[in-house]
Formats: sequence, structure tokens, C-alpha cells
Amino acid sequence: MARKRGSNKVNKDAWLNTYADMITLILVFFILLYSMSTIDQEKYRMLVEAFTTDPATLEQLKQMDQDNMGQGGASGEIEGQNGDQEESGKIDNLDKLYNYLKDYVNENNLQNSVQIEKGENLVYVRFMSSLFFEADRAVLRTGGTEILDYVGKALGEVEPYIKFIRIDGHTAEAAPGTSTVDNRGLSTDRANEVLRYLENRYIHEPSKLMAVGYGYYRPVAPNDSEENRAKNRRVEILIAQQDALQDELDRIYSLDSGTSSGQDNE
Repeated sequence: MARKRGSNKVNKDAWLNTYADMITLILVFFILLYSMSTIDQEKYRMLVEAFTTDPATLEQLKQMDQDNMGQGGASGEIEGQNGDQEESGKIDNLDKLYNYLKDYVNENNLQNSVQIEKGENLVYVRFMSSLFFEADRAVLRTGGTEILDYVGKALGEVEPYIKFIRIDGHTAEAAPGTSTVDNRGLSTDRANEVLRYLENRYIHEPSKLMAVGYGYYRPVAPNDSEENRAKNRRVEILIAQQDALQDELDRIYSLDSGTSSGQDNE
């Protein structure tokens, strides 16, 4: 009787095993590349140690670790020095605020548009209103907000060390019969517009902010030419470490509170 021949079956899917192994190796390769791209010295050292037992290579790694430790100490000192510089650069008094703003004005050639003065307990900044506002309007211009952002960051830093920030709005008296603008209202609206911008972005204690509109009643130059009228159209920011008026009001408030308490107790 003839013996039945066994059929040799061919596994057509055997190539999938090789393909899967290849994909796994590629994945591992990219993981290794990623881990090395993080420039983590410790990971790199562990990776090399895992794939080699060569004493010379291990000794080289050991030497690299020692060198890095030495450089780390120096780096730490530099970081400490930088930290000290940043700390010393913090705006925590009026002198630093004055220098910070003065440098900004000089670097950006704004001497004709911005004036900065410093008193014993006050920093005074005067801006020509054309930097912030169009004629007869109280809406901040884009260029004005850029300047206010720079000033606002400084005010936010110095805020804990000061008593108040006052924004004064001023207009110029136009020739008789040439303007129907409410100068008092316009100057007040402009001062409030600057105040709200600073309050919404940089100032944490709104009670330290105030706005005043003087109209054209406090000119700094005669209103006899357009050049002088441009000088009178201005926004001023006053930053002070003392507030005698508020101190006196606080005293009155405390007396009122004491009187009220006394009446309640009777």
C-alpha cells in the first residue's frame, strides 16, 4: 500500500514576524535618539554603560563625570551672581524707577515727548498727549499702549513701596470760537483711560491709583502758539512714597470710627 505523502504547508505570514521585529528596532532606535537629544548627561552615561563592558570606556565616563562636577561648581557660582544681579535690578525704590524710565526714554529717543523728574519722595513723568491720544479723543492709541506697558511693568514692581500713583490729564485752551470740546471732561476721560489701562494689567491695589482732569487750567506754557499748546496737552504720572493728605484722611476716618463705636455703645 502506497504511503500518503504529507503536504508541506507554507506559512505565508512568516514575513510579518521579521517586519514586526524591524519596526520594534526602529522604534527603540528613535527612542534612543530622543533620549540623547534631551542632552541629559546622566541618561547618556546610563545608556553607554548598558551597552558596553569595556573598562577603558567606563573609565572615560568616570573622568567625564568628575570634570562635569568641577564645571558645575563654577556654573553654580555664575548662576548665583546672575541671581544677585537680577535681585539688585529689582525696582523697589524711586531711584531705581527713575533710572529705569530715564534709560528707556534715552534709548528710544523720546526726550522731546517724555520728561522725567525726581524729587525727594516723588517721581514725575510727563507725556505729550499725542503719544497716547488723537486730537479731541480719549481712546488710547496703539503706540501709547506700548509705552504704557513698559511704564506699567515698572510701576507694578515698585507698587509695594509707594503710597499712590496719580494720573493727571491736561488740555490746551484753543483759540476763541475754534473748539466746542469740553476740556475738563476730555482731560478727565484721558486720565481715567490711562488709569484703567494700568489697573487692569499691572496694579494690584487700585486704591493707590487716582485720576485728575485739570482741563486747560494748569498750563506749562502760554497758549500763544501751536507749539506751546502742544506742550500743554499732556498726561502726567506722579509716583510718591508719601501721601500726607491720605494720612490725614485715615486719621479722620479712625476718629469717625471711634465716635460711631462710642455712640453704638451708649
